[in-house]
Amino acid sequence: MKILLKLTKYIFLIVLALVIIIVVVFIYYSQKLNFTIPKKMDVEIYDTNGTNYLTLNNENKQSYVEIDDISQHIIDCIISIEDKKFYKHKGIDVIRIGGALVANLEANNIKQGASTITQQYARMLYLTGEKKVKRKIEEALIAMNLETKYSKNQILEGYLNMLYFDHGVYGIKDACKFYFNKLPSEVTLAEAAVLTAIPKGPAIYSPLRNPENNKERKELIIKELYEDKKITKEEMEEAINEEITFYGKIDKTDEYNAPYFQDIIVKELKKLNIFEKYDVKRIKVYTTLDLNLTKIINDAIKKYYPEDSNMQLAIYAMDPKTGNVLSVIGGVDYTESTFNRATDALRQPGSTIKPFLYYAALNNGFTPITTFHSSKTEFFINGKSYAPQNFANIYPNQDVTMAYAISTSDNIYAIKTHLFLGTHVLYNTLLDFDFSTPILNTPSLALGTSEVKLSELTTGYARFASLGTDVSPKYIEKITDEKGNIIYLNNQKIKQKYNQKNCYILSETMTNVFDNNFRINISATGAPISGMLTRRYAAKTGTTDYDAWVLGYNKDIVLGIWCGYDDNSLLRPSDARFIKFLWAECVEDYMAGKPYSWYEPMDDVVKIRVNPINGKLAQKGEYEKELFFDIDNIPWYIFEEENNEEEENEEFPDLPDWLFPDYPKENINN
Repeated sequence: MKILLKLTKYIFLIVLALVIIIVVVFIYYSQKLNFTIPKKMDVEIYDTNGTNYLTLNNENKQSYVEIDDISQHIIDCIISIEDKKFYKHKGIDVIRIGGALVANLEANNIKQGASTITQQYARMLYLTGEKKVKRKIEEALIAMNLETKYSKNQILEGYLNMLYFDHGVYGIKDACKFYFNKLPSEVTLAEAAVLTAIPKGPAIYSPLRNPENNKERKELIIKELYEDKKITKEEMEEAINEEITFYGKIDKTDEYNAPYFQDIIVKELKKLNIFEKYDVKRIKVYTTLDLNLTKIINDAIKKYYPEDSNMQLAIYAMDPKTGNVLSVIGGVDYTESTFNRATDALRQPGSTIKPFLYYAALNNGFTPITTFHSSKTEFFINGKSYAPQNFANIYPNQDVTMAYAISTSDNIYAIKTHLFLGTHVLYNTLLDFDFSTPILNTPSLALGTSEVKLSELTTGYARFASLGTDVSPKYIEKITDEKGNIIYLNNQKIKQKYNQKNCYILSETMTNVFDNNFRINISATGAPISGMLTRRYAAKTGTTDYDAWVLGYNKDIVLGIWCGYDDNSLLRPSDARFIKFLWAECVEDYMAGKPYSWYEPMDDVVKIRVNPINGKLAQKGEYEKELFFDIDNIPWYIFEEENNEEEENEEFPDLPDWLFPDYPKENINN
């Protein structure tokens, strides 16, 4: 027994010595570090019309409040539940670390943390949330370093101003406004407990999302306050039983203030290292956001979005001339989900990928009246059967043109074009259009089976809309300091990159999406909204089992819309119909009062009246329409048919003088 006691004594002394050595080493190294609390910089953010729609505290999307303006209830609650010894330790709590270490060893995993408020603040400022020993050591060292330079109240103030409270709300001031429409100095004890229950797991403990979870943790905090002798028993019971009324909104998360766009601007500012580069108290950020368009979009969503639906929605709008991103909607409700589906979600684009295929086809000698036979077809590729279907399994069962295929979204025509060119052509075209997501070089690529982001798809359409420039998304125009000096200017260089004529011909051909005269046994995909449009637009729709899309443009705006379910549930037939009407109302309201916007005719592109469905000269009673052709690529058979019909050798309408029906066919590309 004496030997055992002696051994225990020695082990204790050795462990104690090791702890002392570790603490001394930590103190020594922590003092050599030079971590600081960032200086406070006010960031005023303006839309393209000069409206201030957001003010940041440094790079953080929240209002700032000083410790003297925060209720003692909030301070008591956060200390009781997060770090009881906050005012006593020097950055780390050794005893608490020991208890957590024992618990984690027993669980053979990191189950408990022992982070003090200072450590949590250090992590928010400089580290990630990963649970690794290296990160915990760094966190402790930084915390000890901060404690040597700043008062407890300075640390607590910064901490409370950085906490996340779910629903896109950061900082205690905005949390008080969002949940209770009060200032931090005005909340009750019960309300303070509700708020301080949230940061442990914002989505789990939000009183709006999970009221029972919040209630349970709120009561735990109130009881902790009683145990810590911060409140009386009567105050505890009163706070537990208090009826809480929630407000649930704030300007920063209001859809009319473009919260998803706000998040993009915060990321852009971080990329530019503005906060590290410039030691100023205030900057002004002039963005490309158009709040007027954002209002138009949100009003249209309220009008057309199906009631009692849990579908998600994403919208991305650009000016194709400049690349200015005019509006971004990343979901139906920012307070429910801050995930930006417009810029971050990967979804199958369906038929909205086809314009890139047809642009490549035009580059390889196709014209808007190049024909393929469209009927139910089984392809055999590398020994494997592939049988794509048209929408509703409906086929024209005849030769049809590219113009018809675009108008009605004919899949058989698309696959035949894709295989005729070689699957590598579309694959390389998408790479050339700077699609960043992995592209699968397969036969089904032409039907949009390779996932993309709405933002990059819309950018691709913007390059068509700009008639072939390499325009890219731009979110920030310029940044000035507090004296008005420009400290950043986005002078993005836009160059001609793609075939201008073919972008023009493709754009003209894509207007047929709204022409229901193309009908054989199925309507043009944009026919339901053609009556809403007072202007000329190029567009393409797309539908998969899980996604629905509309993308369209003129010279002034490119607007892309997606809808679907986050869990990839199947779309019901009625789910996606509304986005066509949503798209039409948005572009029409945006263009209202602006000059008519379409492309000027090109000298080397000619118009010829044909039957646009079969590509031949129209017979009596058939639908006839002007389609557009590269002057160097006019199908020879048009001349032959015209020659048979004309008794005299006359010029073709809209063609140059030298183009006569008897022009040698061998000199004209087929």
